[in-house]
Parts: sequence; structure tokens; C-alpha cells
Amino acid sequence: MNAPYSQVQRLGRLTTVLGADALVLLRFDGADHVNELFEYRVEALAASGDVDFDALMGSHATVTVEGARGRRHFDGIVTQGRWLGAGENGHRYDLVLRPWFWLAGRRRNLRIFHNQTVVQILRALFSDYATLGDPALELKLSEDYRPLEYTVQFRESDLDFARRQMERHGISFHFKHAMGSHTLVLTDDVLAHPSIGERPYKGHDGHHQAEEEHFWEWAPERNLTSGAVRLTDYNFKTPAATMEADRLGDATHAQGQIESFDWPGDYQDQDQGRAMAGLRLRQERGADRRNRAAGDCLSLGAGMLVSLAGDPVPGTGERYLCLSARYRFVSEAYGSGGPGGEGYAFSGSYTMMPDSAPMAPPRRIAAPLVSGPQTAFVVGEGEIDCDEYGRILVRFHWDLEGANSMRCRVSQNWAGNGWGGMSIPRIGMEVVVEFLDGDPDKPLVTGCLFNGQNAPPYELPAARTRTVWRSNTHQGQGFNEISFEDQAGREQVYLHAQRDHETVIGHDQSHQIGHDRRKTVGNDQTENVGGNKTITIGRNHAETIGADKVLSVGGDHAETIGGNMGLTVTGARAQTVTGDDATTVTNGDHSVTVANGKQEVRVLAAGRYTTVNNDIVTISETGGVRVRAATAVVLDAPSIMLKANDTNYILIAEGRVVIEGAETFINPRERAPNL
Repeated sequence: MNAPYSQVQRLGRLTTVLGADALVLLRFDGADHVNELFEYRVEALAASGDVDFDALMGSHATVTVEGARGRRHFDGIVTQGRWLGAGENGHRYDLVLRPWFWLAGRRRNLRIFHNQTVVQILRALFSDYATLGDPALELKLSEDYRPLEYTVQFRESDLDFARRQMERHGISFHFKHAMGSHTLVLTDDVLAHPSIGERPYKGHDGHHQAEEEHFWEWAPERNLTSGAVRLTDYNFKTPAATMEADRLGDATHAQGQIESFDWPGDYQDQDQGRAMAGLRLRQERGADRRNRAAGDCLSLGAGMLVSLAGDPVPGTGERYLCLSARYRFVSEAYGSGGPGGEGYAFSGSYTMMPDSAPMAPPRRIAAPLVSGPQTAFVVGEGEIDCDEYGRILVRFHWDLEGANSMRCRVSQNWAGNGWGGMSIPRIGMEVVVEFLDGDPDKPLVTGCLFNGQNAPPYELPAARTRTVWRSNTHQGQGFNEISFEDQAGREQVYLHAQRDHETVIGHDQSHQIGHDRRKTVGNDQTENVGGNKTITIGRNHAETIGADKVLSVGGDHAETIGGNMGLTVTGARAQTVTGDDATTVTNGDHSVTVANGKQEVRVLAAGRYTTVNNDIVTISETGGVRVRAATAVVLDAPSIMLKANDTNYILIAEGRVVIEGAETFINPRERAPNL
């Protein structure tokens, strides 16, 4: 076995962390692409059959090929290594080189980005890989990208998430290479790509082998694509806004106006929709024009611009963007029995598009779908945190970084313009979150859950027959509640107001109570009836008043009592009648008893009349009775008797005046005794 090997004078060399010429290049095959990862396969030779794969794996390896216009580096991370066997010249190995971006495909994550542009998101994402290139990332972007309220990486690799966001916003990527390093380059305009100048086309003929880089095959190609894009979307903040947007392509051939319609369009208003429709159209129409070529243009790689010169073919004089390049290089043999160097040492095949054609990365990475509901905890400031739409913040159980979600809309049982149901989940509650169209960027709270920390308002299963809606006093202790007990024989509707209870009824209110009703008022009670009030009591009515009672009647007051009426006043009683006062006893007696004191009746204006239709009027006093008048006292009757005792009286009747007494004085000179 001939060893060691030297690559110093070779057209192709392999450099690894194992040291100079520890592995020497035999063969190199690979391809790189715009908007795809490159992959290079390297066949190498080593004197030892015990290569240190632990040192080699995950490290940079660089293939360098010398060409007519200088050398070209092809750098990558060693992601696979294999021993192929031993021969007379040494041990052969197969290595696979991929970009550091490929490593991002090995890491899966779930995380949330708030109010960041796609550029900020990509920078944050790629910062974890910054040491893998010098530099690892280069941005050549010219567009202004709006901040995104909420963007979720959901159970997808960093690679897929980054590519999905780039495709979403029309950002392309390719790689540029240096010794021991490669750089991910992001662009959004074809002019941001480097140009290698002109390369000629010369027909496939062997006498051109030793000349400068050129193409020996050239084939223009056309592809039928969608020729129009129509999108629409919905923004809950502007539900009546027109959201439809469309764009028509430039194809003039038959079937060139086939329209692609999609929902949701991923935008917030119609202006954004027009821009998004334009991007989608470029993504569709960008697949139309292609040019397939073959040659030995070592300096041409994916993401580079080249102008076609040389023999006239369709497209000569135009400039093209290389979309993909496939390379093949065979080194000179090391000793006998190795790979030969017949034909071209380096050859390539290329796929290009005119630089005037629409350029945007096609959408290849599918967005993740949330297959079902999730649960999360409500978070925020204070006890209740919502915005003017009732949206809340939640934190998902998978969010290891503790980032809150965006403001999530909350499903209500009814929602109209100023009417409907409203129940805002509070901090610490566990809620059910679903996702519109399965999109993790569009969470929607649809329910709440009890758990080991948040217990039901009644103990279960004991209260399993009770349906409850109980609130919790904000910044205090207490609750409001309405609940229904459905246990047979114990059915109940229960209402509890922690403080005030107001009922507003636009028209009638009816209460029908099959049994008792009890009402207890701890303080004042006020009733205001604008019309009539009717109370019908089938049996007894008892009222107890602890202090005063005031009754004010603006009109008439009538009371009808079917039986007896008793009125007991333990103090004084005063009655004032501004009009007439009439008491009628239709059947029975009328008595007024003054137990201790006197009775006084004063008529200040007109006369006073006492009429008895039956029997006689008897006035009985234990003391004296005095009748005094300012003018005259008139007794008008067929018979009038003034009686002092059984033997002394004055009788006026039937035209006679009878005076009977032990002594009688008429016009005495001295006043009679006791008068």
C-alpha cells in the first residue's frame, strides 16, 4: 500500500479535521439548489482503516477543485461516513456532506414569537447555529416586512419552520462556500444574486475540452402552470370588509389563465391580500421557463447569475439564474487500480431560469396542523385580563419558554351587536383551545375545565344533580350564583347575589307560587306602582310594624270587611277629615266608650246632627253633662222631658208644659240652689 498520499499538485483536494492528506479525494458528486439543501458525496482514500469517525462526524469538510477561472470550494458538514473496503492503494471511504442548515432539521421545537417580522424570527432561529459558519448567515433582503402578531413553531424542525416562513414571505435561500465554512444567504430579489459574467455555449465536441468554462448542452423548456391566483380571508376586527384579492399572470398560450383559488389567504386587509396574491402568482409562474444545460462551468453554482454567449441558440445574450447545479469530479488515480481520469475531470448539469421570469420560492413545506383541541392556563395581569374584544392570554403546557399566547378570542354561547353572552375566563383557569383550520397561529378558546387545583363549586359526585353557574368576586371574597337542583322531590332554582340584584322588565311580570312564599328584607323596602295595585288574600292577612306606619291616599280610600273589625291603639289617636265624615251602622249598635278621660266633640262651622232611626239616643255619664251654645240650644221633638230623678221633671208635650218637683220656683228673686 502506497502511503502517505499528497494532494498538493492535484486538481481536486479534500480537507478535513483529521489533518492534511489524512483523507485524499478520489471522487466528488453532488448537487446544490436554490431553496433546497445541497448534498455532496465524497469518495476518499486513506492509508489507515481506522479513521476517527468521532472526530470527523459533525465537522466541516471541504472539497477544493481547481479550474480555468480559479478554484472552487465545496464545504459541508460531515453527516455520514462509511468504510467501503481496502484495496492495494489503501482504504476507501464514503462521506456525505450537507449544510449546517440540515442540522436544523434534526431539532424539533415548539415556541412562540410575538410581534416580530419574519427577519427577526429567522435571526433568532439561526442564532443557535451561528458558530457553524463564518458567517453562518447573510441577509440580502430589500423588502419591508410587517411585524407578525403571533407566529408558532409547532412540532416542526427548525429547518421546516424556517423554510415555511421563507416560503410564506417570498424569501429565497442558497449557499456560498469558502474553505472550512459555508454561508446561508437569504434574498428576495434576483438582483441580490452574484453574477459570474458570461459563459459561452459550444456544441458537444471533444476539441473544446481544454478550453475555458463553457456549456455544451442547452435546452430551453416551457411548463404550463396556474396563470391566475384568487385569495380571500377574514379579519374579525373588520368583519364587513372586502377581502378578496386576485392577480392575473402574463401567459398568452392556451390554458394559460387557469385560476388557483385558496383560503385563507394569510393577510389582514385587501391591500395585503393583493400583495399576497402577487407573491402566490410569482410562485406559480416561476415554474414556467426553464433552461437545461450541461458543461464544465466549475464557477457556476446554485444562486448565481450567468449570461449566455457563444454559438447562437435560443436565449443567447440573456442572463439566467442558476436554480440547481449537479457536479461530478474524478481525481487522478493514486497508484494502479484506482479511478481513472478519462474524459472531463469536472462536469456539471444545470437548471436555470431567465432573470426576467417571476422569482419566488415555491411552497413546498406544509404548515403543521393541530389535530385536536389542547388545554392551557389563562395568564395575564391581575385577576382578569382581557382586551376590548374579550380576548385573553393563555400559556400552553408545551411552552417551555413561558411565552404567553397571542390574545385569543373566546367562544361565547351567543354573540350579537351589543347583545349575547359574555363570560371572560380568569387568570389561573384551565381552558380548552382549538385552532381555526388547524392553524397553530389561530387559537380560539372554546371552553373551561376543572382540575386538581380548581375544584367544582359543589362537591361531586354528591351534587351531581345540580347545574350551577357561580362567579367569583373580583378583588374580594364572595360570589354570584344561579343553580338548578334536579333531584326528584328536591327540585330547586337558586339565585344568590353577593351584593345588588336588579331586575328590569319591559312589560308584564308573573309569579305563580304553588305553596308558601317568604321574603326577608334586612333594611328598607320601597315599592313604586305607577298604576293600580291589587292584592287578593284567600284567608288571613297579618302585618306587624315595629315602629310607625304612614298611609297616604291621593284619592278615595274604601275598606270592606266581611266580619268584625277591631282597632286597638295603645297611645293617642288623632283623626282629621277635611271633608265629610259619616259613620253608618246598618244593623246593630254603635257605642263609644271613654274609659278614663273625657269625650269632646267640637263642630267649628256648620251644625252637628245626630239621627237615630230606631229606638232612642241615650247619653250616659258618671259625672255631669253640660250643653253650651253661643246663641241658642234647640230641642225639636213631639215630646221633650228634662228629668232630674223620678219625681222632678219638666215635660213638654201635646201643647202642655208640666213641671213636677218638691219645690218649684218661677222668676225667683234669688237664684235657685245648685244653678
